[in-house]
Amino acid sequence: MRMSQYQEALAVLPSGSTTAIQAALNAWVGNPDLSQVGQNICDETALVAADFAKLLGSFATELANGTASKDSWIAACRAHKRRGRQLPDVDCPSILGRARSLDDHANSVAKGSGGALTPAEAKRLLLKHAGGPVAPALDSFMRLAPLGNYLVWATFNANNPATDPFNHLPTSHGGICTALGLGWANAILILLVWSHAGSGSPSLHRPTVADAEVYPFYRPHRDASAPWGFTCPLPPNPGGLQPQPELVMPETTSQGLRLPFRVIRA
Repeated sequence: MRMSQYQEALAVLPSGSTTAIQAALNAWVGNPDLSQVGQNICDETALVAADFAKLLGSFATELANGTASKDSWIAACRAHKRRGRQLPDVDCPSILGRARSLDDHANSVAKGSGGALTPAEAKRLLLKHAGGPVAPALDSFMRLAPLGNYLVWATFNANNPATDPFNHLPTSHGGICTALGLGWANAILILLVWSHAGSGSPSLHRPTVADAEVYPFYRPHRDASAPWGFTCPLPPNPGGLQPQPELVMPETTSQGLRLPFRVIRA
């Protein structure tokens, strides 16, 4: 039987590193979230062998330095972001979207305002203007706001990549969280849709376990040749919602934002 990509990556590491990594993953078994992260590492398919070995080697180095295993994994991941296959420019969807917690995005808008708004003020304005016209000052601040924190996760409509990816998804909070695999049951969501070219055409990559860090709702896509990943719809998924395509890209501002934006309450 052919070794998994995880086993192949481990095989090139020193035996001490392999032992330390396996011990750390075994110790995670009693924690449901970390146990899933460990399973994701074992199921990884998006990283080429050399990059996977470097990621695991960094993990082992952090462990050897005495760093707690969870923190060791996070540190290793942050040094190996966006190593999944890059989507060729000609294949990049023209319209992308993401669901983000309103509180998180309010912080970004406050940052984009350069101090003119506090996060609480930004949140109030976002709630006020959701689904309708946006005041010029807020529009300016929103376009200067980062689309995420260091890394942007995005989805798109694979059947029609020039359309709003939320148009074929449920409009309910539960439906969106289920389809996109978001474990934010109580968070108010803001749906952000943007033009890829309008936001500077940043590189788009297939997600990897390093991009996901310790997010327990991520699942590696099993097809190593796939150009992008797919979300894992949350159970129980009574509507039978299908996995949605997902990509990651470097942080960028929201210059290409399409309005109006939507806010979805839990």
